[in-house]
Amino acid sequence: MSENLTNKVALVTGSSQGLGAEIAKQLANEGCYVYVNCVHGIEKARMVVKEILAGGGASEIFECDITDEKVIMEKISKIKPVDILVNNARLDPYNRGADDTEAGWFTKILSVNLVGSYLAILAVIDGMKERRWGRIINISSVQAHVAVPRKLIPYSASKAGMHALTRSFAIELAPYNITVNSVAPGMILTEGIGSRLSEKDIEERNERIPLHRGASCKETAQTVIDTIKASYITGETVNINGGLWLAP
Repeated sequence: MSENLTNKVALVTGSSQGLGAEIAKQLANEGCYVYVNCVHGIEKARMVVKEILAGGGASEIFECDITDEKVIMEKISKIKPVDILVNNARLDPYNRGADDTEAGWFTKILSVNLVGSYLAILAVIDGMKERRWGRIINISSVQAHVAVPRKLIPYSASKAGMHALTRSFAIELAPYNITVNSVAPGMILTEGIGSRLSEKDIEERNERIPLHRGASCKETAQTVIDTIKASYITGETVNINGGLWLAP
């Protein structure tokens, strides 16, 4: 059954730009009250909220570091009860600092991509249980399924961990009518992709994708919305990668 999301309260972590921003906008279009989360990039978050409000939606900024357990628990307790959580916050695997040690970088990646998602879930599930309704989406990656170059191993491992998070919470929360699923995109054509990949790089990646293109933010976000609306799917990973992980 496809559910009506009108008047549901949604929190999208890491939603000041890119896929997260598009998910926030589409949830607002579905009638949700949307919290746009950021820890940096407050101006970008304001622009997302402004666009939602201009379109007749309801939204506000939720400035919070999801890796800080005490902070996220406190801040979640002060906002509207969250019905829909989309864990989209992540560290870009290409943004490693020159001073980051191997262990330090691995820890940073896990802290945001995996531990932060875990803490966000813990912060919202008590309220979902009380209302006996909730939807949790963990944004994973095709890199959770495939072998990757060494520099991407921390990111790949963090995203694979999200699948375990998804399956375990799906079983725990199913009796409360709370579904938990992952969406695992491949290459997404965000506004920032050109800053780290040349046109040649993108063309080469397209050649490896059976559909010969990357996904748009809009179609990827629509998959997230459709998964939220699907009331009988839980513990699953929805792959949206143009067949990349099947390619030889």
